[in-house]
Amino acid sequence: MKALARQLFKTFLFSVIISIVASAVYYSLQYKGVSQDLNGILPSLSESVALLNIFILIMTLPMLFLANPAYYNNLSIRLVLYFSGSVVFVITAFRLQLNPENKTLYFITAISFIIVHSVFYYLMTKKRR
Repeated sequence: MKALARQLFKTFLFSVIISIVASAVYYSLQYKGVSQDLNGILPSLSESVALLNIFILIMTLPMLFLANPAYYNNLSIRLVLYFSGSVVFVITAFRLQLNPENKTLYFITAISFIIVHSVFYYLMTKKRR
């Protein structure tokens, strides 16, 4: 379980970094020419992206049950436990009544988390073969 917790923490860190960069790029492309510069908005953007990643991290905690070999050896249970939290976050984010800019920020954060999480899933399953 210690390895899974370490992997989840690495996923969180990489996802936060990638989400902040991707959100900053989106913001700079979307609001090019607006008088506010990126230096003024970057701290609040970073805080909101980190908070969203914390929500996804909490929703992804059931993956720690994969320490049980019975759960890990069953592919369908392994996929559900590993990816269900981040997928449910994406579905919930699109069902909420948010403005398009916030939905885009939620989407960027969730997709970056899922991509990083998928890379670590691949590395985990490759290592155990």
